[in-house]
Amino acid sequence: MGADAKIRRGRPKAMSDDERRKRIVQTAEKLFVRKGFAGTRTLEIAARCKISKQTMYRLFPTKLDLFAAVVEAHRMKMVDFSDRYDDLPLDQALARMFMIDLDQESYELRAAFLRTINIESVQHPQIRDLLRRQGGRRTRMELKAWLDRQCEKGRLDVESTDSAAHMLMDTLVGAVFFDALGGFGWANREERAAHFRRCIDIFLKGALPGGDRS
Repeated sequence: MGADAKIRRGRPKAMSDDERRKRIVQTAEKLFVRKGFAGTRTLEIAARCKISKQTMYRLFPTKLDLFAAVVEAHRMKMVDFSDRYDDLPLDQALARMFMIDLDQESYELRAAFLRTINIESVQHPQIRDLLRRQGGRRTRMELKAWLDRQCEKGRLDVESTDSAAHMLMDTLVGAVFFDALGGFGWANREERAAHFRRCIDIFLKGALPGGDRS
């Protein structure tokens, strides 16, 4: 029992740098949405995460580095082109990759961040360059690679996978962006998901060999 008491009275387990980074990015995303890039102070983020400014600057030397990490985390919440969807029916694979059934709270946070980066990219050229490198271009290339794999397997018949990737990004990611700026205003999650399923269905009808959806 004495040994157990010593264990309980010991110092709490130290948080790993990966855990710290994740907490910092989650906190920073909310502040960037609320205050914008210029209005967000890294020291405020550090205080909210209960870390020292030395730890903050060690993990993220500049505010732009932190913003880049938030963009990357946000990108991973927008799309997922991992190979674990390769054997699913194509309509299901695309629906999961583009996360069309995202819960409303997560969707609204995603939309809010999209509004933020739209404004910030106009005001800050370095953010515009960052988004081009790390955002749309990188995502489109990952989608092209996924489409290439499906064509190699004979599941799709697409003349230009680069053009098809552009089309899907414009249709499925662009729609979220437009909605974030007050465009569509879907009444609920079900209405939003139904719209995206129709978009996927229209794309597949033009890309499947012989009309086979399996």
